[in-house]
Amino acid sequence: MASRRDLLKGMAGAAAMATGGVALAAPPALRESQLDVPEDNLRAYIKLRGDLEPVPVYELIRGQVMGLVRGEKPRELFKTMGAQRTVYRRVSALEYQADSRYIGLLLDWSTEQLLTSWKNPYNNRDCKVPATHYDTTFRLFSDASAMANSSAEPSRGCRPWHLVDGVLHMHEQAMSPGPAAKLPDADLMTFTGDWREMIDPNITRARSRLNFTAIENWRDWMHMEQEGSLWWHVSGVKLSSPGAFPAALVPLILDQEPDFFKG
Repeated sequence: MASRRDLLKGMAGAAAMATGGVALAAPPALRESQLDVPEDNLRAYIKLRGDLEPVPVYELIRGQVMGLVRGEKPRELFKTMGAQRTVYRRVSALEYQADSRYIGLLLDWSTEQLLTSWKNPYNNRDCKVPATHYDTTFRLFSDASAMANSSAEPSRGCRPWHLVDGVLHMHEQAMSPGPAAKLPDADLMTFTGDWREMIDPNITRARSRLNFTAIENWRDWMHMEQEGSLWWHVSGVKLSSPGAFPAALVPLILDQEPDFFKG
């Protein structure tokens, strides 16, 4: 069984290998002023988040998960590490479609060992811990306030951005209504990358990093009876290829999804 320490040994190498320059047909060079133009804002966001070409983009994800119960201070629950593969396809000048697959593993907060069972500190129950699997298709508009999975038509809004000391920051937020008697899910994401790569017309994917905060409902396997939420603090790095994942993580992902690195 691979330990979190083994996984983390590969992180530095994975980050160093997180290149992304793919020389294809060159689009016009991007200028800072164009980030306030909806069509160019969306193109920049896709280049920062993924790839302007419809090819797989791999990301290495890691973070911490805390529990939130009204009237109590946040409680440390577990850590997480995962792998994501996404293909971005242009639908129109104001819309892209993303086909994404994610596999997430939970780790003990203290020992950072892979969790298969976990004692819930809220109810003292022994819980079987499954891997997290997401296999979704969603929409990305130039207007970040629009629901990505809604049936709404794209509007001509612009995603918030900041350019600070040569680093571009672009922001995404999503609010998903929760089931009856439950809080809505809230996702807040910031992608950052080198502005020089953003304006290079020969690069279709810029190297980037992700900072992500999410509030979501308890997982069913936790058997929670009291109201509350999970509070995720996650960081990610876009990798150059599936070969850039830490070697110790790869068999764990393949054990969950043998075809994850195919296609």
